[in-house]
Amino acid sequence: MTENGKPQTTEVVVSHVPMEIAEIESQIATAKRYPRDIKVFKDKLMAMANLDQETAEGCYYALPRGGKSVDGPSVRLAEIALSCYGNCAAKADVLSEDDRFIYAMGQCRDLENNVAVQVKVRRRITNKNGKRYNDDMIAVTANAACAIALRNAIFKIVPGAYLKPVFKRCKETAVGKMKSLANRRAEVVTRLTKFGVEVERILYVIGRKSIEEVTFDDVAVLIGLGTAIKDGDTTVEEAFPPNYAEAQNDAAETIRKEQGKEIVGEPKDETPAEDNAEIPDWMKDKDEV
Repeated sequence: MTENGKPQTTEVVVSHVPMEIAEIESQIATAKRYPRDIKVFKDKLMAMANLDQETAEGCYYALPRGGKSVDGPSVRLAEIALSCYGNCAAKADVLSEDDRFIYAMGQCRDLENNVAVQVKVRRRITNKNGKRYNDDMIAVTANAACAIALRNAIFKIVPGAYLKPVFKRCKETAVGKMKSLANRRAEVVTRLTKFGVEVERILYVIGRKSIEEVTFDDVAVLIGLGTAIKDGDTTVEEAFPPNYAEAQNDAAETIRKEQGKEIVGEPKDETPAEDNAEIPDWMKDKDEV
């Protein structure tokens, strides 16, 4: 009691750090008791990722880069890999935002091997004119940033050597070579037009003059671009430029200058700094994929 007769209160500060450490130690101990079986993991991952055509389509993405497309394993494949690999803990959170960007961090810990990684990414929250997105679009961008950060963290824990054959099989399953080429390309083009993409823009991106020229490899690229749009790695406008005619003229002019040796020095890296669609090291050897 205090001198004025009122009860005395004491502020108690509770630290959660010991609790978190105890929880991690408990998880590590459990992982050591039940170690993963690599053969079971590889078989399970291959089966789950190629469960059906729709699942396989979501397991890889493609992004336009320098007039070409670069593909890689998607958020969906990362989620499947994490589930099959087991004995891991992963999460992603938004760190902060400023006038132009939102920042997120992905974390993944291999409890069995006691290895942990953190990956930070940023996503732009302004349009091409510099106008800030509305609240709904910022929320969508935040979710995309977290998904990308989580994906990148997982792929730094799950060895790429195990993912290579799965990634390759997913592309084959997604393209659906058991179907006729005419039917498959019609399905994919129709799906992309629902994003508001004209057929001319689709053909420009893959360098074709007509639908009849589209190959199975082109179909794989288009599927990957669709996945990238859905996952938030890119936008419809970036994947399929609406001013494709101007872009085509610019590309032709660049080729003419290069042939005339008017361009000197090293080419500039045109990859946006805010792009966090990180390609794992094992994906960089395109001859093996």
